[in-house]
Amino acid sequence: MKKLQVLMSTYNGKKYLREQLDSILQQDCEKKELAALQLLVRDDGSTDGTQDILQEYALKYPGKIQWFQGKNCGVIQSFFELLKKAEKADYYAFSDQDDYWMAEKMSCAVRVMERKGKNIPFLYCCRPKLVDAELNSIPSVTKRSPMRPSFGNALIENIVTGCTAVLNDALRTLLVFRFPKFTVMHDRWFYLVASCFGKVYYDETPHICYRQHAGNVVGINSGRWEEFCERLRLFFGKRHDISRQAEEFIKIFGKLSSREDLKKYEGNAHVAACLRLAKELASGKRTFSKRWYLVRSRKLYRQRKMDDFIFQWILLSGIY
Repeated sequence: MKKLQVLMSTYNGKKYLREQLDSILQQDCEKKELAALQLLVRDDGSTDGTQDILQEYALKYPGKIQWFQGKNCGVIQSFFELLKKAEKADYYAFSDQDDYWMAEKMSCAVRVMERKGKNIPFLYCCRPKLVDAELNSIPSVTKRSPMRPSFGNALIENIVTGCTAVLNDALRTLLVFRFPKFTVMHDRWFYLVASCFGKVYYDETPHICYRQHAGNVVGINSGRWEEFCERLRLFFGKRHDISRQAEEFIKIFGKLSSREDLKKYEGNAHVAACLRLAKELASGKRTFSKRWYLVRSRKLYRQRKMDDFIFQWILLSGIY
């Protein structure tokens, strides 16, 4: 049976933590003999009783749940540290502290990865089911089209909800060699690396209940004009993040010959095209003609038409 490590980062998450831990323990992947599950939790300095709950579960499920306290460093670095400290496994899944996993979540992920992700860096993710604090479904007025993962999308948008992400050991090896000094989010970085050097699979069927809080709901039930204004605000509020992340990607992966684990990708046409596109995006900030070329080439795109329209104008302006 395959080995699966679930990695969870916590910070003052007492309110929903027990429910989330129970949903992870109730995964059916072991009953179906697909993967043996272990949970590793890093606490980022909680003061609300979260650590007491973690200790209670660790004592109740020895060998199944382990946790440790780290320095307060924020969610991105917390997950990077977890990925580095995790025991070697076939698969690594990521968990927030306040969601709820459907029993088949990991079984579905493992089946896909066994079928499509052998011998290549592979990232699985799925569409989350939006719910309120009591796990009641939140209907969306916006029709969602099927996702189209690619490196050209990963450079400017993240479609990977971190708590749905599962990656294999080949992708982990690429990631832990050197973590970025800057990235928009840890799951965005996973998407970038996987879409360049391997494959990304987006499962349109939800296998997780993703709690929405007042501070993170964006345009779910608003009108089109309100949603348009909100998304404009979000785009312009994060100036230069896209170019900074592209530059960081180039620093780490730009010279394939400098790393033993990357030399096998020399001569790979897809990897070469991805690196070239990242360099064009980063250098385009300084030259309008390069930005115009990128807009016309349509190599960079966002999933939704509204977002893509906004981004193409931002790309032309050079404030990305």
